[in-house]
Amino acid sequence: MDTEFDELFSFKEYHHSPDGIRASVLGGISALVFVILSILCMHMEGQAGMWAGSIGFTAFFLSFVGMVRGLHSFQDPCRSYRLSRIGTLLSGIMVAVWFLTFCVGLAS
Repeated sequence: MDTEFDELFSFKEYHHSPDGIRASVLGGISALVFVILSILCMHMEGQAGMWAGSIGFTAFFLSFVGMVRGLHSFQDPCRSYRLSRIGTLLSGIMVAVWFLTFCVGLAS
């Protein structure tokens, strides 16, 4: 009887998935780069040049890797999935934002 009670009410400490942490960090870096590049491009009145596009493409790649890592982190057993959810959503949103930004840039 004691073992059933222990299994039902165990206070096991759950740790965050390492891939979930990576996904959150990569999504945050990508969002920060987007904000900084947006401010710089507005300040330069759209004449930022190729360096801004290359930094943006690198941030797009980081957000894509973060999204893949975040999805992969859900396979870790006995983990807290809070950062996995945050990282996957943030990275996925940034993939969409970067893709739309590139499409608008190519169209104009």
